Amino acid sequence: MGVSSTLSVLLLLVLINLCNTIKGINAFHQVYENLQSQSVESVNHLHRSAFHFQPPKHWINGPLYYKGFYHLFYQYNTKGAVWGNIVWAHSVSKDLVNWEALEHAIYPSKWFDIKGTWSGSITLVPGKGPVILYTGINQNETQIQNYAIPEDPSDKYLRRWIKPDDNPVAMPDYTMNGSDFRDPTTAWLSKDGHWRTLVGSRRKHRGIAYIYRSRDFRHWVKAKHPVHSKDSTGMWECPDFFPVSTIDFENGLDLDYAGPNAKHVLKVSLDMTRYEYYTLGKYYPMKDRVTHKHVTVIKPLSLCHFVSLASLKEFTHAH
Repeated sequence: MGVSSTLSVLLLLVLINLCNTIKGINAFHQVYENLQSQSVESVNHLHRSAFHFQPPKHWINGPLYYKGFYHLFYQYNTKGAVWGNIVWAHSVSKDLVNWEALEHAIYPSKWFDIKGTWSGSITLVPGKGPVILYTGINQNETQIQNYAIPEDPSDKYLRRWIKPDDNPVAMPDYTMNGSDFRDPTTAWLSKDGHWRTLVGSRRKHRGIAYIYRSRDFRHWVKAKHPVHSKDSTGMWECPDFFPVSTIDFENGLDLDYAGPNAKHVLKVSLDMTRYEYYTLGKYYPMKDRVTHKHVTVIKPLSLCHFVSLASLKEFTHAH
């Protein structure tokens, strides 16, 4: 065995030993109020990524293609490196590598979001252009769903956004938990002429994904039943809902597809476990219900796992 081979084996053994000794860092959702507004004094560019997007500094939480530009909207703490002081920051790119930071798209300013402008989505609506659906926090700490529109839809940069005074578009009723009702998904236009979107929530320990319908993207009505729910799962954050083909594994399906040879994926982030979960099932648009049979948890691997697997693969292929 040559010197290079011996060194590769020794390095691999050292890495495996480190991974067995050092535990991976799990995701967390702890709020550090004393650090929320503690600004970073300087940023060392040696510690920044070369191609993956990063803001100039501080905490952030996918892109929209519009008039020749990719638009990245992201939750951003303007004052500190932990969660807090959330606004919707906005950057644009022509190639997904070089990004230009623009002024913030939305930030707390109205009664319906004075305590926070939280996560949401953007939908390209025919005749209206891009429309933001987002969760606002009012003075009573109630989570409500709002919308925002570009001041000038012809502006390819989408620099300025308006939050109309007829907000909110959806509020929790007496049967719902107003403290956990957030993260509207990208909407889709169904063949019955209704737009649909999902909002995550919980009732006690039962996780819930509510589905809302609208004909004009302004007046939204909650479906009679949740699209899905599960006991002992807690709050369902950032739900996603989309169809996948069961016969064509190369091409995706439009969000409104509900025909044969397809299953629907419901993905949620569990606030209770800090993991991503998804289910596969059959969606019935006339009833706005899904029958799910398979549940899968997506657990993050620690860096050590990736290092060990990558090193082993490289060594195996090279020798």
